[in-house]
Formats: sequence, structure tokens, C-alpha cells
Amino acid sequence: MRQTPKRQRNSADYGYTTSDIVVLSAKALEITSRLTAKYGIAAWPEKDPMSMLVDIILSHRTRDEQTAAAYAQLLKHFGSWEAVRDAPTQEVQQTIANVNWPEVKAPRLQTLMRRITEERGELNLDFLRDLPAEEGVAWLGRMEGVGPKTTACVLLFSCNKAVLPVDTHVQRLSIRLGLIGSKVSADNAHGLLQALLPNDAQTIYNFHKGLLRHGQRICFYERPQCQQCPLTDLCGYYKTVVRLDAGLIQPSSRDFPIT
Repeated sequence: MRQTPKRQRNSADYGYTTSDIVVLSAKALEITSRLTAKYGIAAWPEKDPMSMLVDIILSHRTRDEQTAAAYAQLLKHFGSWEAVRDAPTQEVQQTIANVNWPEVKAPRLQTLMRRITEERGELNLDFLRDLPAEEGVAWLGRMEGVGPKTTACVLLFSCNKAVLPVDTHVQRLSIRLGLIGSKVSADNAHGLLQALLPNDAQTIYNFHKGLLRHGQRICFYERPQCQQCPLTDLCGYYKTVVRLDAGLIQPSSRDFPIT
């Protein structure tokens, strides 16, 4: 019987688009610089780590305005995170009914709150501010339902630790720009992208917020507004999809490969 030859896996699809990490790092910093110049430096969040954990769990697959409303409603209705922890689950679920999957998020929140209380003796995560970033990642990573994105958001946004969160915008734009391969998952993208950036919380925050805002305002999932983009000379998507489809001359870059 004739066998169909197996298609070889392209390692670049699942990792970096080039082996020249120095060039990729320079490209990531240039992207950060241009997007920060375009959108400005975003203000740092003011939530404490426990409140940030609640906020990020509520935000999963939910629009920002819905998340903000549910967060505010929890505090208005219960008054404290301890009261949320101890309330009937159905009451918590009803209070956050406007977010996606409240039937999942309500028990998850309460389970996390109870475990934190058991381990720490109180419902407070401020101790994470004093831990090295690696220890904070390991501690939060033991919590069921707390993935790399949630961990990074808590540590970066509330503890000023140099840990990069990768949401759908950061993942999509990093692939389009050619920093990582087309089949890199969001979980795997955390480590790959963080390794391209300096161990500096402000730079990592600028990179995250820059790609997030660019994805929300210009580089949409469908019909990205490339004519408004300051990154076209660095962008693999612009070269291989936009320019080629239009039959235009391919752009070139003296400083960065466009992959």
C-alpha cells in the first residue's frame, strides 16, 4: 500500500521565526518604542494583587466594560473579598451574571479565595510584592485555574514584576509582526516573547500595553487598518499578505528581517 509521506514540522512555526535572537530582541524593542510613542505610556493599575486576581479571572473572554461592571458589583453587593469567599456560590454567580461563564467563574473565585486563606491565614496576596518574580510565578502557578496570563497580570500590574502577560492581542500581533511563529500558543508565547525583552517591568509593561492598544485600535483580527500602522516596515503580515496580494513591490528593512 502506498503511504502518504508525512509532512515535516517546521520548527519556526512553533518558536522564533529566525535563529538570530539579537535581531529579534532589537525588533521587539523597536516595536515597543514606536507603539509607546504613538499611544503614550499607559498608567499603571492601582489594584492590590488580590483585587487584580479577581479582576483578571472575571475578564476571561469578557469585554472590558462587562468586567469592570462585574468587579464593581461584587464589591458593592458584598463589601469585601472575604464576604465573596463566604457567600453562597449562587449569589456570587448572580452578581457577576453579566460576564461570560459566571457559572464557572463564581466557584473558581471562591475556591481560589479559600485556598489562599488556608495557605496564608488571610485573604491577601500582598506578600507577592516582596517575592522574586520566579517565586511569585511558582506560587501562583500552583493554584488551580490560574494560568500563565493570569499569573503574569497579577505580578506585572500589581507587583511591578518583570513578567509578561500574553493575551489574544499580544499573541496575534507578535505572530503577524514575525516575532514568533504562526502556531505558537498563547501559553508558549509568554516565555518566548519575554526572553526577547529586558528584565525591566516598565519595558515589559510598555510592550504589553502597546500591542494590546494597537490590536484594539488598528491591527484588528479582521481587516487590520495597515494604512494607519507605524510598523509596516517590520511586519511579516504586511509583506506576505497585504503587499503581495495587492501586487506591490515588497518592502525592505535594513535593520530587521521581515519573516
